[in-house]
Amino acid sequence: MRLKQTYIILTISILLLNNFGYSQNPKKNWEKFRHIEQSGFSKEKLVNVKTYYDSLNSSAFLIIQNGKIVANWGDVNRRFIVHSTRKAILNSLYGIYSENGTIDLNKTIKEIGITDKDSLSELEKSAKIIHLLKARSGIYHKAAGEPSWVDDNRPKRNGVQPDSLWFYNNWDFNVLGTIFEQFTKTSIYESLYNDIAKPLQMQDYRVMDGEYYYELEYSNHPAYHLKMSARDLARYGQLYLQQGLWNGKQVLSKQWVFNSTYPVSKHGGGGEIGRWYGWLWNVSEYFQENKMYYGAGVGNQFLAIFPTEDLILVNLCNTYQRDKLYDREVIKLFDLILKAKINKPINNPELITLKTSSRIPESLYQQKLDYSKYIGNFTIGDEKVSIIELNGDLILKDYFMKLKLFPISPNRFFVEDLEKYLNVEMDDKGFLSKLNYD
Repeated sequence: MRLKQTYIILTISILLLNNFGYSQNPKKNWEKFRHIEQSGFSKEKLVNVKTYYDSLNSSAFLIIQNGKIVANWGDVNRRFIVHSTRKAILNSLYGIYSENGTIDLNKTIKEIGITDKDSLSELEKSAKIIHLLKARSGIYHKAAGEPSWVDDNRPKRNGVQPDSLWFYNNWDFNVLGTIFEQFTKTSIYESLYNDIAKPLQMQDYRVMDGEYYYELEYSNHPAYHLKMSARDLARYGQLYLQQGLWNGKQVLSKQWVFNSTYPVSKHGGGGEIGRWYGWLWNVSEYFQENKMYYGAGVGNQFLAIFPTEDLILVNLCNTYQRDKLYDREVIKLFDLILKAKINKPINNPELITLKTSSRIPESLYQQKLDYSKYIGNFTIGDEKVSIIELNGDLILKDYFMKLKLFPISPNRFFVEDLEKYLNVEMDDKGFLSKLNYD
């Protein structure tokens, strides 16, 4: 009862702060405090934070206060795979399309006509969309893109009633993607671009940055993987911090944001930082005084929102090369940042525009290539890949993502996002035969 009362009081306070414009979303380009002290942070303590951060395997990090950047470290305009943070991102699309009447959250799996391999029982078919949003469907069918530990912990099928048990269940999450596309007649990635990325003026996200991942031996429903930059992910967090308001328009209702980030399930699982769950959002037990909620994925890709502090923290690791942070490192880093905040930010601080440089080499090959000679299926080491043409570009595609290729020469390409150089060998007829990285 005390948790519920505390949560309601904090929510009312935050709503009042937002109504008076305490936080302001970024413009076309992010702005940054010219003087850290004006942000309410201690310059000296942030130096200590940066020293600790530099010891970690992170590739991009942002501290956002009042919709303005306090600190940006690493490659904040580079797209990385966000892994399970994708689930918190899907939340916004359900908010939009359930509130406009397109999706009825009380529809059952049976009414929608969802099926899968090995069929579903009548008990499983009685689960509703809202139960999937809460990861409480009770449907424990094997799914695409599951972490390895799930097989050891998955409950027995048909063992519980829908909405009676929380379990971090990729079947729920993946089927939500199928249901969304079935009702809206559009892809998740197109809707994310049109309904979220464009209104929020995201600078890096493109429809091609999403990729479906099937494991048809287990399930008919794919996982929906996604790449995003830290600066774009921060905009998404800012939308929720502002209770769904952006440039005077209510993109999501305040009620949807509240419902989605309220700790519906106190499940006790996961790392110390989490242990509660809302609707596709994790809710932190460790940082409960800050009412912190977050999206997180493999490697500790992290979008953390601290409403009581009007603060957003974003971390992205280079999981292309299997970099990661450990939970204990995330907790220590976040604790140091919160301790570095010693005052409220001042009104009308002096700001500068965040500067980022292009990630594409300047010395590109200028002559036109015959793309048909590069297209096909290949291997790089033990990995199966394809080269395709998409919208006039050569694309390297694997099971996880699409990567644009920029020619340095006819036999050498820069791989966008991965940021490696790809060497190609041609056969005696001039067609691509082998691939390898530097």
